[in-house]
This record gives sequence, structure tokens and C-alpha cells, in this order.
Amino acid sequence: MTANQLGTNSDREVAIDDLLTKQEIRDALMRYSRGIDLLDSDLVKSAYHPDAYDDHGTFKGNAYEFADHVMMGLSNLECTEHFLGNSHIEIEGDRAYSETYHVAYHRIPAGEDGVSKDFTWGGRYVDVFERRDGGPWLILHRTVVHSWSRIDPVLDSNAAMKANFTQVGRGDRSDLIYRLREVVG
Repeated sequence: MTANQLGTNSDREVAIDDLLTKQEIRDALMRYSRGIDLLDSDLVKSAYHPDAYDDHGTFKGNAYEFADHVMMGLSNLECTEHFLGNSHIEIEGDRAYSETYHVAYHRIPAGEDGVSKDFTWGGRYVDVFERRDGGPWLILHRTVVHSWSRIDPVLDSNAAMKANFTQVGRGDRSDLIYRLREVVG
């Protein structure tokens, strides 16, 4: 609905409600990504209904079980970062259908060859969100669509760059973001 189509107060109220719903859905998508990157399974779970289904390619099943399962694999990486891109959300009553593009970066520690590798891949989260009994909008059903991937050797990990920062991403609950309120006071 465009600004020119918002003729009545009722139209404005519907448009505002839709905007708030879309923002709540985007917040859930961000919590999921942040939880994955910080190895925080509780934060990942906060984006899903307890009975939600997740099809992540190699894992197909209950989303809460996925949240615990994925932490084991990710804990073997040096770091991981997810970036969310374009998203399209359609709201139909207490259900919403969304598609969100993402790019995920995973640093694989050096193996026998002494070379770390970057595993990068792009795809889409195709989700059904649901609001139950006026509660929060959470993922009910997720399918991850794989579009592309690549693995590249890390020829320079830029350790000297890390030395310039007082904080380096930790990828767990010791990360600065969990202590930010204490740091600033």
C-alpha cells in the first residue's frame, strides 16, 4: 500500500500494523543469525515456535533440535558470520510468508596442509511465520534454499590487523555484545 492509498484512518492502522509485523519478523530473522554466529542456541530458538520444522539440507526436523545440533558443527569453526539481504514478507492473518536472502561466511581451521579455508555460501531462508494467540511472530516452518557456494584457501589471515583491536569477535557468550552494558555502565 502506498502513501497515496492511505486515505482513511483504518487504512493507516492496517498499514502501520503490517509495518510492525514485518519489523517483528525481521527481528526474529536477525536473532536467528546472531544466535548462529555467537553459538547461542537459546537465541536461535527464540526465533522459532517450539514445534517448528527446519529443513537445513543436512538436517530436517524440529527447529529446537536443529539449534542444538548446529552448535556442535559450528563450534569447530574459527568464526562464522551471516548477512541478511533482501526480504519479502506477505502477511495473511496470523500467518506470514517470507523469503530472505543470506550469505554465510565460515572460517574452517587449518588442517594437515596448514591452510585455513573460507567456506562461503549464499541462499534464501523461505519461512512461514505464525502468530499464536496474539503472541510473537515466530518461525513455524523453514526451508533453506542453497543457491551457490565456494571454498577458498586463506592465504593471509591478517593476524597483524587483529592485534590493532581491543576486541576481536569471539563467536560465543564471551563476545563483547554480551558484556556491553557492563562496559559502558
